[in-house]
Amino acid sequence: MTSMTETFHQALQNALASRDTVSIRSTLIEVLERDPSKAEVSAAHKAARRIAEDGDAVLISLLPDQAGADAYVPAARGAGRRASNYLTVDEKIIQDLPCRVELATEKWDALIDEGIRLTQQKIESDPMLSALLPGWKAEPRAEKRTRLTAEAAAS
Repeated sequence: MTSMTETFHQALQNALASRDTVSIRSTLIEVLERDPSKAEVSAAHKAARRIAEDGDAVLISLLPDQAGADAYVPAARGAGRRASNYLTVDEKIIQDLPCRVELATEKWDALIDEGIRLTQQKIESDPMLSALLPGWKAEPRAEKRTRLTAEAAAS
């Protein structure tokens, strides 16, 4: 007998095979054909984290309008302005929204770092954004990993 997490893992993998960006909750609703319980949502998120840890996709938090046509939009009042977790292999989304990445392996670092550099350039070249985000500096993932490793070794 397969566990809920294994079932949801397979469902998410199947959904990723046909689409670049997959809503975890929407996929769960499709599989169950009903609203999921908290335990089922938890199991689906655990499966999604495992997929991201394996490097097969990036776990990212997106607003429905950022995720595209297949985005899950909750029915609750105001929920359309709330972020949900998605699995994506869409390089444009990852690069355009690097700060929304929740979990990604080193395989995705170069793409995320490029997105961070582009975001930094956009902020520096736009006076309005610069004023809104004074002193904002994103640290590329590879540099952050190196810094944290050095700090851990020093202590």
